[in-house]
Amino acid sequence: MTTPGRGTTQQRRPASSPAAARNKRMFGPPDMFVWAPVLTLFLTAGIVGTIGQSIGFASIFVVVAVVLVVADMFFNR
Repeated sequence: MTTPGRGTTQQRRPASSPAAARNKRMFGPPDMFVWAPVLTLFLTAGIVGTIGQSIGFASIFVVVAVVLVVADMFFNR
């Protein structure tokens, strides 16, 4: 005797396989909240590069901004 809520055919989830774990993306989409500090870092790099005449510090700000976006994309996968 079967109850109305329980059928004999049950839905089963596919087993987790190593192939499914390999297909996971390395990077996800970036959050919209990461763009505020990134744009601020780009603006700072522009100001430091033009007014401050320091290309070294400007490039450091750009690298930090890129690392920030890549880290956010990595954690959002």
